[in-house]
Amino acid sequence: MYCPKCGKEVVDGSKFCDNCGAAIPSEQPESEYAAQNEYGAQPGYAPTPAYPGQPAYALPLKSAGIAAVLALIIPGVGHIYAGMITRGILYLILNVVLWTIGWITVFGLIIALVFYIWQIYDAYNKTNEYNRLLQQTGRAPW
Repeated sequence: MYCPKCGKEVVDGSKFCDNCGAAIPSEQPESEYAAQNEYGAQPGYAPTPAYPGQPAYALPLKSAGIAAVLALIIPGVGHIYAGMITRGILYLILNVVLWTIGWITVFGLIIALVFYIWQIYDAYNKTNEYNRLLQQTGRAPW
């Protein structure tokens, strides 16, 4: 045992230091509270690792209303916004073809209008499906 004031070795059981005369505290068993560090952190703490296959960040949900408005303005863009890029590009091309045919025949115009309205509805539904699957799995579905 050593003197807390001068650091000289002291005989066990002494009440005072022979060198400087400082009082030697009697040894008391340390309590469990004293064993913890002074900041109160739990010993052995480690952050919980992310589950395998989960992204380290949360993907944001997409607005079905924005998808519908985008599809209303430019057909196919609502699907691109929802993450269905190939389908969106195909719908964009198909829309141009149908409207071109629609200028020639009345039947083509009716088909183009039906497709135009349907792709707005589909963009809205696909965005809602994207959000539902994203919340269930934590990953983008397509």
